Amino acid sequence: MNNNLTSPNIRIFVFGTLRKGGRLDFYMEGSKFDGMYYTRGQLMKSEMGSAYIDMAYDKAHTIGELYHVNFYCLQRINHLESVSGEFPTGYDIDLIPIWPYDKNKPVDFPEQKKELALFYRRRSEPVKIMSGDWVNRTTPIREIEKYLVGKRDVALSENNILEHIIDYLNYNK
Repeated sequence: MNNNLTSPNIRIFVFGTLRKGGRLDFYMEGSKFDGMYYTRGQLMKSEMGSAYIDMAYDKAHTIGELYHVNFYCLQRINHLESVSGEFPTGYDIDLIPIWPYDKNKPVDFPEQKKELALFYRRRSEPVKIMSGDWVNRTTPIREIEKYLVGKRDVALSENNILEHIIDYLNYNK
């Protein structure tokens, strides 16, 4: 029987205190580093000192690290980012387009090299509950857990999980 909860099959892009050498990099313990990547948006420092990406600056880029984590590592990160109070505004899990970073090449955003990963976006605006029902609001972390547990008979890849979350969040609409 597969244990998709312990397999490092979840891709996450980190760009602030979780990066190697960052103040909170120990949260990434047990994860697999997959290289340097970048995304669209301006890296910003909040009034409290935490990092976030302002997506309104779509000509700017933010450099970060891509990791493969298991669900338990993702839960630790989720607790830090959205529950713990470490960051007063808090962050919510979402999807972000990323591109491999090479310091010797110019930064551009070619569609053919674009990949998707999970990341934590700053809570800066209220989030609409599209269903109109609090009970049926989107909760990606719980949906990931439900999906991983429900597919025990299948070894899931990072792409399986991303495709499921894309559908769940209606990312392509």
